[in-house]
Amino acid sequence: MKQLFPLLLAAAVGSAATYFAMEARQPAQATAEQPKAAGPAFAARPKAPEGDVPDAPRKQAAPKFGGKTGGFLPEEIEGVTPEQLNKCRTAMFKSFQDEGVKAARARQNELRKEAEYASDDEKKNLRPQFEEAALDLRKATKEAMLAADDELTGDVVDKVLDALEERMKQRGQQFQKGKK
Repeated sequence: MKQLFPLLLAAAVGSAATYFAMEARQPAQATAEQPKAAGPAFAARPKAPEGDVPDAPRKQAAPKFGGKTGGFLPEEIEGVTPEQLNKCRTAMFKSFQDEGVKAARARQNELRKEAEYASDDEKKNLRPQFEEAALDLRKATKEAMLAADDELTGDVVDKVLDALEERMKQRGQQFQKGKK
C-alpha cells in the first residue's frame, strides 16, 4: 500500500504534465494549419465596428480536470492565500518543462517499468528507490516552482506540495476501496 503512493503521485504529475504539454502544442499547430483564404467566403466577412460595441462579459470556461481549480490542487490550502495558490499553480505548470523535473519523472517511470513484472520480493527491495525517486521529484518540482516565480517562498511551495501529496493519498485510498 505504501508503495502505491509514489506511483500514484508520479502518474498524476506525469499525466498532468503530458496534458498541459499537449495543450501548449495545440495552439501552435492550429495557427500553422489554418486554412488559406480560398474564395469569397473569407473575403466577404464584414469587420466589426470599432468602439461602438460594448465589451460583453466572457463566460468562464469549464475546468479541464473538474472542480474550480483544476482538480489536482485543493481550492484552499491553510496558510496559503488564493493569490499565492494561483501563482503556485502557474509555477507548477511551468515546472513540467524543467529538465530536472523531467529527469526525476523519467527515473520514476524507469522504476515503474522495472517493478511491473517484478516478484513481490523484488518489489519490496525497490521500495527505498521509489521513495528516493519521489523525494527527488518533489525537490526538483520545488526548485523549478521557486525559479518560475520569484514571489513564491519555500514555505508556501511546501504547503502546496504537501496538499498535493495528501490529495493523491486520498485518491489512492479511494481507488483501493473501489477495487475491492
